[in-house]
Amino acid sequence: MNGGVLALLLAGLIGFGAGAYLAATGERGIGIALMAMGLIFQVLTLRQLKLAKMKGSPDAGR
Repeated sequence: MNGGVLALLLAGLIGFGAGAYLAATGERGIGIALMAMGLIFQVLTLRQLKLAKMKGSPDAGR
């Protein structure tokens, strides 16, 4: 995996986690927006991994 994929992965996890925390503690609108952005980053990560797998990268998994 290259740095871009790792950055997307971390942005997705941190964004979703922060959004879940904010939604649970009272800032519901901002929390939902952050969770949505986190899910978008996760989808982009999966897309990058799928493209890397199709190109035959050994870091893409099986």
